[in-house]
Amino acid sequence: MTGPDEATDGRGASGAKRLVGVRTDYASAPFQVRAWVEETLGAPVVTIQPRTGGMSPAVAVSLRAANGRRAFVKAVGGEINPDTPGHFRHEVAVLRALPPAPYRAGTLATYDDGDWVAIALEDINGSHPDWGSRLDRDAVFEAVRHQTDELTPIPAGLPGDSSRRGIAKYLETMRAAAPAELAGLPRWAVTELPSLVDLCRRCLDHQHDETFCHWDIRHDNILIRHRDGQPVLLDWGRSRRGPRWGDAVVFALEWVESSEFDEIVATIGLSPEEETDVTGFIAGIGCHLLMTAIHPAPPALPNLRVFGRQLGSACLQGVRRRLEL
Repeated sequence: MTGPDEATDGRGASGAKRLVGVRTDYASAPFQVRAWVEETLGAPVVTIQPRTGGMSPAVAVSLRAANGRRAFVKAVGGEINPDTPGHFRHEVAVLRALPPAPYRAGTLATYDDGDWVAIALEDINGSHPDWGSRLDRDAVFEAVRHQTDELTPIPAGLPGDSSRRGIAKYLETMRAAAPAELAGLPRWAVTELPSLVDLCRRCLDHQHDETFCHWDIRHDNILIRHRDGQPVLLDWGRSRRGPRWGDAVVFALEWVESSEFDEIVATIGLSPEEETDVTGFIAGIGCHLLMTAIHPAPPALPNLRVFGRQLGSACLQGVRRRLEL
């Protein structure tokens, strides 16, 4: 898998520099994990290429073995971050239930010793999308829509976790806001907070688990395969059951500050009520991220709060634009 800056300069559609997390070196993984990798590949590892991008503190490397076999390997233990192994276990459960598809990387093997969890995937020879290219944008959106169609209704065997829990968390943050948390919001959002709470509440009330959402369709989790131009969607750690518009809206967040967001969302044929729910959803994201940005960063995630402030600010700008405030 290529690094995040091969196809672009590492900037988002708005021009802001993309923040990345601090990865763990492959050599820091326990011996038993590295032994499992070599057993999976059938030969000793001879080339290690670290992969950056995203916020995860886990090991993320492309590996080549002496026999020529390759794999992308991600691995993490609880001492790095206590929550990340749980995300990996969830991803493993999802990958086991999903059938092969051209827009997903194939799973080679998985590992779990009760502490460290690792996943070996097909190593995609590709680059992250260039959002300045209409071709890349359209190709990724087509892959997102194909996957949504595939996972609607929800196939048997996928985890039962619902995105309702996440939206309820956004709502609780907004309702229980401390003064210091309110200080993280723009003045207009503080004034309009009761209305924003109501929008988020209505989104939660209307939420149906209609499809299985990836919920993390963004630049760092997408590769455009060089061989055929096929977008490949990666990282299922945040996936949940959710509304049919979920992944299209998350994809469109790249442009949430502009009318391009609305144009993308308009293509999925939502009712007026669903359009309002989308506004409530991004209001919940924006308020939650800005209000929790005052808290210390979780272990091994030093840039997470800064990332949250950037995305939260963009989401609230999108809400204000959509509400014409």
